[in-house]
Amino acid sequence: MSSRTASSRRSPAKRRKSSRSSGGQGMTTWLVVLAVVAGGIALYDNRAAVLKEMAPLLSKERPASADAPSKSSDNREKEPQARPQATAAKTPVPPADVGVTKAAVPASRPAVASPETAALTGENFSGKFYFCGTSGLDNCVMSGDTFWYRKTKIVLADIAAPRTDGAACQQERDRGFAAKVRLKDLLSSGRFDLETLKAQSAGAIPGVMRVATRDGRSLGSILVSEGLAKPRMARQQSWCP
Repeated sequence: MSSRTASSRRSPAKRRKSSRSSGGQGMTTWLVVLAVVAGGIALYDNRAAVLKEMAPLLSKERPASADAPSKSSDNREKEPQARPQATAAKTPVPPADVGVTKAAVPASRPAVASPETAALTGENFSGKFYFCGTSGLDNCVMSGDTFWYRKTKIVLADIAAPRTDGAACQQERDRGFAAKVRLKDLLSSGRFDLETLKAQSAGAIPGVMRVATRDGRSLGSILVSEGLAKPRMARQQSWCP
């Protein structure tokens, strides 16, 4: 009986001790959890200051591969400068012509002879003549001693006819018009020759000075014989009374 009672008395003591130890371990676990939670909250609230403090450490531990983009960007910046040289080197150059001589291009167009210097001298000229103003300045009669032929103004060198424009009187104007009509008819009647008069220059008279003849006779002399012109070398008298 004494042994049973002793064992029965000892067993509650062991049970009490185990219950106390398990309770202590559970309390420690909860304290650790609460400390971790509290530390996480404090870290979150002070995250800006923590990141600022950790920035130098993170920059030192940055891998070497992070510098690669900067090098590639430098290479990209240098590429545009190298490309024009490569393009210029690859531009094909046309080969020079062998055995071909290019014609020289004149620096300026050749000067065209003016109507005053045109050589209208010779035989067998002909054409249908009109009055200037109706057919333009070609094959037309301007006055009793002036006409246009082949775009050239020709003045009869051996006669002077009365004026129609700027006449001093009506008699001169009428006779000048008659001389103009007669010269048109003479030029249109057939072939004629144009000759130069020796020892005579145009002077102040614009145009090419020529003597118009047919069968060896001057057409101007016909006008003189009909009283419609006067010899140019003679002293000029007024056509007015």
